[in-house]
Amino acid sequence: MQKTPVPLRERNRLDTWALIHDVASSLVLKEGPIHATVEAIAEAAGVSKRTFFNYFATKEDAVLGTQAPSLTEDAVAAFRAGEGTDTFGRTVHLMLDVIRTMFPDASSAVRRKELTAKFPELRTRMSQHVSAAEQLVESVLMERYDDDAARAGFPVGREGASALLMLAGTVLRFAYRRDPAAPFVEGSATVDESIEIFRKAVQATL
Repeated sequence: MQKTPVPLRERNRLDTWALIHDVASSLVLKEGPIHATVEAIAEAAGVSKRTFFNYFATKEDAVLGTQAPSLTEDAVAAFRAGEGTDTFGRTVHLMLDVIRTMFPDASSAVRRKELTAKFPELRTRMSQHVSAAEQLVESVLMERYDDDAARAGFPVGREGASALLMLAGTVLRFAYRRDPAAPFVEGSATVDESIEIFRKAVQATL
């Protein structure tokens, strides 16, 4: 099946996004976060500060190639489609769908790993986005959580939902440690395997 052609305006937008991200990440690796100011990044990319902020909310987002997470209609529909079954697995996948929106196609996972290893302070911005992603997932989870939880044997109420969210986040970190590309690949077997490993580990220790 042929892919729908990307409109020229959208291609230009993606190209500009990728250019600013590439310049910002390269500048930080070369000169460090302090010297890589918004002004320096914009100048090196050949754009104005106003254009910079049209694409990135913060300098850290430009460096890391990240954006605020969002909740898509498809992700919500997929979560709701399985209501009454496998609340744990569905929550992990909903969290994964939301987290993936933080990283546009032009974002480089390899470069991001290099940056956060060299400059751990950049992880603060990542943590802020992950917290926002958890809040989005919680908003969907709480809609019918008590009914699903009761059927699955989970504790009902907000504390039960929070515990499930924390467990889902741990599964994704575990999957990432096994394969850094796994969370960003659609239909990753590593993610599903990680869910099963945690499911069995929890059941075996009860």
